[in-house]
Formats: sequence, C-alpha cells, structure tokens
Amino acid sequence: MRYTLRPNTRSGRFGAAAGTALGLAVALLAPGAPASAAPATTAPLIQFAPDWTTTVEGVITANGTVVVDYDPARLPTCRARYAGGDAWSINVEYRIDGGPLQRQPVTQLNSDRRQVKVPASLPVPAEARELELWFVSGDRTGCREYDSQYGANYRFPVAG
Repeated sequence: MRYTLRPNTRSGRFGAAAGTALGLAVALLAPGAPASAAPATTAPLIQFAPDWTTTVEGVITANGTVVVDYDPARLPTCRARYAGGDAWSINVEYRIDGGPLQRQPVTQLNSDRRQVKVPASLPVPAEARELELWFVSGDRTGCREYDSQYGANYRFPVAG
C-alpha cells in the first residue's frame, strides 16, 4: 500500500521561529533460514519530502515498527553553528494513542561535524491504534521550529 498526503500550501511548517528522499527498506529474514531462501518483508516507511509531500509505503501494524525518513530541508531556519560545526538538530516527537511523548533524532552529526539525516525506527506497541508525530528543530541559540501540519500533527492509523 502506498499513499501520499499533500498540504494545501507549499509551506507545511508551524512554529515560533519562523534533503533527498531516502529509499530505505528494513529487510527482515526468517530465523535460521539462509538469506537466499528467506522471503524479505519490509517495515512500513513514512517519507517526509522537501516538497512538503508525505508518502506512506506499507501498512503500519501493531506490534511492529515503522521507519520515518525526514528531509531536514523542511525545517531550514534553526541552523546555528559553533566552533566550525553544526549546533542544531531535528527530532521526531511522537506518541501512540495520545500516550506519553517520545522522541528520536532524525539528524546526527557526521565525522565532519555536519548534521545529516538518519532514519528513525519507531516501535509500535501491540495495542496501538494511532501514531501521531511531528518534528522539532532546535539550535544552541534557543531557536525552535516545528513541522506539525499547522499544529494538527501528522496522524497515521495503525492496523491491528
């Protein structure tokens, strides 16, 4: 299953401070089976592209994981530098069924001290019915910027 969400305007940002799609597939092999004989399954993937489209590949299921691929170009404002390196980061903040807030990074410093995007693998509990997420960029100066679908957050159904 694949579907794409498109915002009404090009700027899907929401916040006080007002890169490239990653073809990521997480292959799972059957325990004990040789790699050539194992059928590959793929974790569902949610991609947030720089053109403000959101694409879901696969079905988000309870008791599984979902991979989030976020392009940092969507939150370009908070980009402080310090001592020759990037002093900012972007996190996905999420909750399941309105529960407690959780977060994971969608950027990390590389060996050149530059922020690069990284996929976030979010666990989906067995009882889950809805995944709600948004993105927060921040830097050492206190700048904050949000990608939250104008404060409504991105919401995805979870299949039982």
